[in-house]
Amino acid sequence: MSTNYVQLDEITATLPSAYYYDSEHFERELNRIWYRHWLCVGRADKVADVGDYQVVEVGDQSVVITRGEDTRLHAFHNTCRHRGSILCEQSQGKFRGQRIVCPYHSWTYSLEGKLIATPWRLEGGGFDVTNYPLYDVAAGEWAGFVFINLDEDAAAFGEQTLADIPARLANWNLTETVTVHTMTVDLECNWKVFWENFSECLHCPNVHPELCRIVPQFRQGMATGNVVRDDADDSSPLVDGAVTWSVGGKTDLPWFEGLTEREQRAGQTFGVFQPSGYVVAHVDYARVVHMLALGPEQTQLTVSWMVPPQTLEAPEFSVDKLIELGETVVHEDGRASELNQKGLRSNRHKSGVLVPQEIFVHEFHDWVREQLADPA
Repeated sequence: MSTNYVQLDEITATLPSAYYYDSEHFERELNRIWYRHWLCVGRADKVADVGDYQVVEVGDQSVVITRGEDTRLHAFHNTCRHRGSILCEQSQGKFRGQRIVCPYHSWTYSLEGKLIATPWRLEGGGFDVTNYPLYDVAAGEWAGFVFINLDEDAAAFGEQTLADIPARLANWNLTETVTVHTMTVDLECNWKVFWENFSECLHCPNVHPELCRIVPQFRQGMATGNVVRDDADDSSPLVDGAVTWSVGGKTDLPWFEGLTEREQRAGQTFGVFQPSGYVVAHVDYARVVHMLALGPEQTQLTVSWMVPPQTLEAPEFSVDKLIELGETVVHEDGRASELNQKGLRSNRHKSGVLVPQEIFVHEFHDWVREQLADPA
């Protein structure tokens, strides 16, 4: 039985510091990354019924997501086709009469985005309502997650869009889970700072003492992805006696049915929706973190905890106990990310340096560079 580590072979420079606060560069990232990729923007339970809606802000773009009369998800720019007023002022709600009505001049649209009424408009000028539907935004749904893509030429959404995630998380049957808690955190940091923090565990010994007690290798500054075990090693990365991420590592709650022995031993299984979020699945619950880039130094996190339906009937079930460790970790990561952001403003700090175990930060930087590269 042997253990080795995935690591960088040489010291490597980070992205330039200006990439984390320069407003012109942020616009470039919005156009090359955030307005081109499929983004996970939350759980579908916010738009579960016909006429439910949610408003999502990505950069300076506002998007309305709703459930149409055809029961499918539809998304539109939050902009009326008349003179550009926003359509929805609230972050979520339900459209009355299953109609989207502009608050300015009452132009009225179907839930599928068709213009169906223009009150008080005088006839004339060859006006045709079919020429003025809402501006479509591509939308998709998988396992109870909502995805949007602001690219007008976005490829159709499908499981292939998510690479290996559907297979990796198939046994958790996330479609049937129930969201029991959601928290939103506004961070004063660039979105890449939080991604980098997620991509390494060099910070873990100093920032996450309780988590390190549950996952011992984190005490060595090594992320789970750094450690490569041979096929004969069936040990768990969790401390002896622990089965999940909780204070103490134990749980009295029902486990997801259908998990393999390997998935049970792993204690944690990740699925990543780059650039907008990730899922961490455990034996008794799953947690999704999705982020939105709001400004050069502003990022919004939304974190949701999901459990199998039978958990709600368990006498031991306590939301506070379920979220305690995860909530602590989110706040610890948020504080570290904000401290990182402040330091990047130094006139002397043009770029940083990556050490061997930060290989996944390096891979993330390469991905960002690839997205920003001019097409050949």
